[in-house]
Amino acid sequence: MRVFSEFEDQASNGTGERLCRDPEPIHRNLSSVKATLVLASAKGGTGKSLLAVNIAGALAHAGKKVGIMDADLNAPSILQMLGTKPPLRFLSSEGIEPATAPLGIRVTSAELLTEALRPAMSFLDEEPAPAPVAIAPVQLSHSSALRRMLSQTRFGPLDLLIIDLAPGIEELYRMMRLFTPTGVVLVTHASGSAAAAIRHLLDMNKDIAAPIVGTIENMVAFGCDNCRSVRPLFPQGETSRIAREADIPVVARLPFDPRFAESSDRGRIFVSEFPDTPIAKQLTEMARQIDAILTARIRKTASAATEAPTPLAFRQS
Repeated sequence: MRVFSEFEDQASNGTGERLCRDPEPIHRNLSSVKATLVLASAKGGTGKSLLAVNIAGALAHAGKKVGIMDADLNAPSILQMLGTKPPLRFLSSEGIEPATAPLGIRVTSAELLTEALRPAMSFLDEEPAPAPVAIAPVQLSHSSALRRMLSQTRFGPLDLLIIDLAPGIEELYRMMRLFTPTGVVLVTHASGSAAAAIRHLLDMNKDIAAPIVGTIENMVAFGCDNCRSVRPLFPQGETSRIAREADIPVVARLPFDPRFAESSDRGRIFVSEFPDTPIAKQLTEMARQIDAILTARIRKTASAATEAPTPLAFRQS
């Protein structure tokens, strides 16, 4: 059993607060990762994890080395969506070994983290299974758990690490206290409550300054195969309008397709299983656009660093 507390470790003496604000272990561990993308949503039910899996799949098909960090601590789902089980041996003195999913996608999850906190175990097929041992709940703060996955998972060289946050405005705030990703994409749908939540998140972002590079409006309509028509599922345009007012590009507006969710229930990547469907082609183009946006941001940051004025050197007399 895992218990993720809302309080920082050792909050009484401030140690947890200092550790939480120290990004160096995370930056050092992610030094071989070219770009990091956070997928965030202000509320649940937007299909964010499904999109994380299929963005990763589309880019992997294009030859990119991709990883996913399932940061939904209490309801991790990425391993199941990819039809992947945790590796039998995933611990070493050097950190946590991620699972390897189809297309070579590297995955870390709270499912690995909680196992890492158990007493050491050996896996010997020829020996009888040991008697079950009662294990007390492990208590970690949310931030400590996220920090451990970011700083100790051995991702190796990646073109992109996708971080799939749990739904909720506070999750983006918590992640931004740990480190600054290359970009953040907000996933939403067009309901009135989702629009209000996105507006609230953007108001909060004035304080935390997350690098939001785009929005995805999911489940905007349902395509009827028999009647050959597309019917809206929600009132049109409200969340897109809010994004445009905030000068945030709308990367994609995706229709609803029942096969999208069904494929994940079977542990299959939709863009791999149905590559010729219109939504798969739209997902692939969306992934390409996100990759281009992140690449442009990296180049811009590198150019700004190169052009920064060099402090004058004063000669000592």
